[in-house]
Amino acid sequence: MRTVLIAVTTLLAAATVVHGGAGPAVAAETGAAWERVPLPSSVAAPALLQSVAATDPANAWAVGGEAMSGRDAGTPLILRWNGATWAKAPLPALSWSGSLRSVAGSSRFEAWAIGRDTAGLSHVLRWTGQSWREVPVPGGASASLTLSGVAAGPRGSAWLVGHDGDRPVVLRWTGGVWRAVASPVEAGRLAGVRATRHGVWVTGQEHVGGEYVGVVARWTGAGWTTVTTSGVRADGAPISAINDVLAVAADDVWAVGSVAVRGPGGLSLTQPWTGHWNGTGWDSSLRVPAATIEQNVTITPDRAGRPQWVGSIVGPNPASTRYARFDGTAWTEVSGSPLAGVFIAGTATAHIPGTNATWSVGALATQPPGGFAWGTPLIERHDGGR
Repeated sequence: MRTVLIAVTTLLAAATVVHGGAGPAVAAETGAAWERVPLPSSVAAPALLQSVAATDPANAWAVGGEAMSGRDAGTPLILRWNGATWAKAPLPALSWSGSLRSVAGSSRFEAWAIGRDTAGLSHVLRWTGQSWREVPVPGGASASLTLSGVAAGPRGSAWLVGHDGDRPVVLRWTGGVWRAVASPVEAGRLAGVRATRHGVWVTGQEHVGGEYVGVVARWTGAGWTTVTTSGVRADGAPISAINDVLAVAADDVWAVGSVAVRGPGGLSLTQPWTGHWNGTGWDSSLRVPAATIEQNVTITPDRAGRPQWVGSIVGPNPASTRYARFDGTAWTEVSGSPLAGVFIAGTATAHIPGTNATWSVGALATQPPGGFAWGTPLIERHDGGR
């Protein structure tokens, strides 16, 4: 069996790998290349970037951590794109060490970021148009609460998802306060949330019958319409998690995540999964090639709102970052920046509104003797040309 990754719900979150045989040949690439964009020289290595969001061609945010020590300890890092260069954004005086894992923005004047400190406590930061400031975590911070995804909606609204133990958590920001929203599932873990013109969508895992299965749910304004993958199989295995969703319409929904498989000795492993919901059922036939991609992390659209790119996790020792691209008929695996000395590479993508272009940020990890360490973060851009 080829190399696979233990399931994760955020980019490279405590990723663990095992080794196996080589996969099939990688499909030929098409279109313009991914280009690496310079980072600010002031970013303190080792560092990582885990999430990126763009509101227009001249405004984007990327978040992660710098001066990292081991897997978790470091200083929160936010970068901002002004249309020409990336620069470090000033942060308020923070009383905690850790990193940021997700960012979302609805305009140049409204953005949110979430992170986790070395004590396991979740944190929320808000961009007010002039500065970042910390917003208290709803219900108080506790080590059992994990915030995994954030979305910025219209008119200053925002959403948070995560889990408290095995209890899914959904929170909505309206009128300057956080309000709890009933979860679409009773037990499980929510990984991501997107606020779109077709509604608010959440993704994650539902705990059903002793196993975790992927789930997608849409907020209607009065409640949730939930689409589970319970009973859905890909290569005979269940869909263990859904990490991201792209809703073209209510009956045209694309989701990416992972399939649970069993490795040597019964070890639980994952393979990438891409599914299409047509309003009545899931179609898993349009699979992202699994030559080197081990888990699908994000899915982002082209200018017309159709699927275009999948960000992914690859390893061990990848020759480059890897993506999958959809041409309207099939997915093709595509190389990004060449890599050397990297044990695991993960990319998270974000569409640039008003264009056919896409941002991507990367978290690169090495495996020194007896340890696991973050390497040099990267930012890439693709202009969308074919």
